[in-house]
Amino acid sequence: MSTDIRTHQCGRLSLVSVTLTAMAITVNHLYTIGPAAYALGAILVVLPAALLLWFNRTAGRIAFVGYVLMSVWIVVGFGAMKGFWGTALRLFLGTFLSRLSASFPKPPIGTLGFELSGMLTFIGGLFVLYYAYKLVEAQRVVTHTRARLAISAVLIAATMVGAYVYNDRDKWVAPRNGVVKIGVIVPTTGPYAILGNSFVKAVEMAKEDLKDTKYRYELVIRDSGPDPIKAKDAIQKMIAEDKIDAIVGGISLIGQMTKPYARAARIPHLCVCTVTSIGDGAYNFTNIPSPQAEGALWVREAKRRGIERFALITQDYPSINNHVKALKTEAARAGLVVADEQTFEADITDFRPTISRAEASRPDVYYVEALNPGLDRLAQQLSDAGVHNVASVVAPSLSERPDLFEGAWYTDSNLRELAFKKRFEDKYPGTRFATHMMPYAYDSVNMIVAAFERGENPAVYLRNMQTYEGTAGTLMKEPSSGNFGSTPAVWVIKDGKPMLMH
Repeated sequence: MSTDIRTHQCGRLSLVSVTLTAMAITVNHLYTIGPAAYALGAILVVLPAALLLWFNRTAGRIAFVGYVLMSVWIVVGFGAMKGFWGTALRLFLGTFLSRLSASFPKPPIGTLGFELSGMLTFIGGLFVLYYAYKLVEAQRVVTHTRARLAISAVLIAATMVGAYVYNDRDKWVAPRNGVVKIGVIVPTTGPYAILGNSFVKAVEMAKEDLKDTKYRYELVIRDSGPDPIKAKDAIQKMIAEDKIDAIVGGISLIGQMTKPYARAARIPHLCVCTVTSIGDGAYNFTNIPSPQAEGALWVREAKRRGIERFALITQDYPSINNHVKALKTEAARAGLVVADEQTFEADITDFRPTISRAEASRPDVYYVEALNPGLDRLAQQLSDAGVHNVASVVAPSLSERPDLFEGAWYTDSNLRELAFKKRFEDKYPGTRFATHMMPYAYDSVNMIVAAFERGENPAVYLRNMQTYEGTAGTLMKEPSSGNFGSTPAVWVIKDGKPMLMH
């Protein structure tokens, strides 16, 4: 092989395109593989540079072929697969298809840096391809092949587009052996045991209530435990080993962990969770009154009661923080004043300084929200301090000592018929009926069953659904949204038990 001025010029431009594309690849992979991306970037820059330098000095065929193969790796492995297939087609074609038909899932969109670097990887790959071709052409290795290369590139791109459309569409697949497996992932031990065990009983009741169904439905129940990191093993086992067809779950921390696994498995995940970002509208859906709806109703009830100032004493926890954020927004609109605001960690035991500070702000009502055991500790110490004007969202219904909240009012899920609550309590005596979870757990199972009975892909069925007449009233979801919402109601603790006010 010989080298000349044109070859050197093409080689320099080719190496510049390789280097710039490698930088985009490195940035993009920082989001997925972390610091190891720097090693990848170094390989993509140093090895081609060394091969090109070797070729310029020796005109050796091995160096030339090695450089061209590195360019091909960058073009195919990163420009085409990562940039074109993984970014450009997902962002543009995937979004277009999801608007065209609910059979196509709404594509996930990452951070600006991740998506921009992915697009730059695709664009850079085109430059690497062009200058690699010019380098090869300068060596007279190829002649009169431009038209064929252009046609080949178009055919490859068209094939990738067609393959993307085919693979992206969610189709109906009949259940294996006529059995539909519904995974149930909630913590049934630890601080969430009351919620988790009640949730399990609700989905079991939903299954037992099924009559004359086309398919047989099985529940695969896994205790996620309270730690979301450890819950990952239970989620993976359900999907990989139990081969579940859908998931129902509760508790936002666990729902956030389940979300990417449901999407990867392309199965629907209905989560009784207040963290709305879990509902991606593709495979993950939340099913509970939104924090905004709870906050708006709480403020209306406070105004009706003549409340002007309130103190916030709440645990630092994602779903609770969402309630507080929405409540403060609605309160500001209505002219209610936050007289004092304090948050606490789960392990606190002495609330006396917190209560004293809140009392000094002279609120009309104390808004308290926490998980047990902190919830009942706080309620006991409020009672000891003579504070009984308490209000909340959901929390009193979770207390193991509801008598401590006697007279407290709070917002929680509505019930279409109180008979549902009574039937649950009669069927499972001694099991706490958590109003904000049980009806939605029950409805979630029935929504999944409805999809299979219709012979429709369950994820597509949920994407298309906008209303559902459930046990907690009418569930509503905006088109393309992943969040089912319903209208909450005002409850009060009377004679040590929750009572629906309106």
